[in-house]
Amino acid sequence: MHNSFKVNTLLLSILLCLLLLNPTHSTWGKITRGGGLFGKGSSSSSTSAASPSSTTSDIPTSPPSSSSVPSKIYPPMSESEITSILDDIPIYSVTDKSGQGVVLKSPATNTSIFYFYISPGMANATMGELKKSNPGLDLTVTAYRLGQVYFKILRNGTDSSEVKRVPGSLDESDGVVKSKVDYRLVPDTRDLIGARMLLTMSSKDGEELQKAGGMTEDLAKKAIKKAMTESTRFNTTYGEVPVFMIQQMRIQTKGTETEAAKQMLPMYFSLSDMVTVWQSFASSDPKVGNQEPAIHLMELGELVDNMMAGGEIDFRAVLLMGATGREMEGGGGSKGGEGIGGGGLGGGGEQTLGDL
Repeated sequence: MHNSFKVNTLLLSILLCLLLLNPTHSTWGKITRGGGLFGKGSSSSSTSAASPSSTTSDIPTSPPSSSSVPSKIYPPMSESEITSILDDIPIYSVTDKSGQGVVLKSPATNTSIFYFYISPGMANATMGELKKSNPGLDLTVTAYRLGQVYFKILRNGTDSSEVKRVPGSLDESDGVVKSKVDYRLVPDTRDLIGARMLLTMSSKDGEELQKAGGMTEDLAKKAIKKAMTESTRFNTTYGEVPVFMIQQMRIQTKGTETEAAKQMLPMYFSLSDMVTVWQSFASSDPKVGNQEPAIHLMELGELVDNMMAGGEIDFRAVLLMGATGREMEGGGGSKGGEGIGGGGLGGGGEQTLGDL
């Protein structure tokens, strides 16, 4: 079930400012020395996130709850169809040059954990911390297609893999051993906070901002505290991945010899990317600027479940947009290794390493 919000343009601008000003220090702890590498010749891709070239259309009318005219029902999507859509989203992990993934060890539970990151900056920061504790490791950040790992790995949560121990780890044994690995998909911290803000912001907050003439330090602290303490969802650092959309936005696809151009509904894995695109529309088109954006928030697992169930929404007309990492350009990227930026192209930095 998705949440929807009517947010005025001022409040949307303030939300973006809060996300960009949010501190980037590590909130989830440090990596221990214990760890390992898994997999050989991992299939990966440095696919780029699609570059938004969007247009807007009139606000679509939601299907009424009861009507004498039956709504069109779209058939369920197959796993292969969903995989194809998810493949547009690059996710990132830390590997060695041969593609072996770095498996981290939780000191609390002794669990072997492998992280996939929505944000390239978070993967870069993790690689930087690993290089500090294991300077001999030749690490890089590798981009994968979300569709290629979602059903095979992430949907199940854990898998048994061959793990190559990192020399000097807390484990006395070296070589390759069988290990149970917990795979985790980690969203950007800013997007988790943004999702919580959307769930906790009210019209009263907007009125306070207008009275103050804009964002103040006190109001920013108050908004973030409210989001962190009152939100009932997106309170875990992994697993719950927010996906955002604005109901009025559309992207025009390019036509081909066999298929005509059509309008797609973009869904964003980065709230700041979505807000930036909307603000660009609003500044160039008076009709857009006068509309109140209707933001919808879903969790990735819910989105996939709805695709598999079918119904009144045509998810085949949805275009998923991966995080570009643009808001982190010029940030504290990792040193001592080969990093990757938004869409697998540039650099960036987000000081967070998962929940170890």
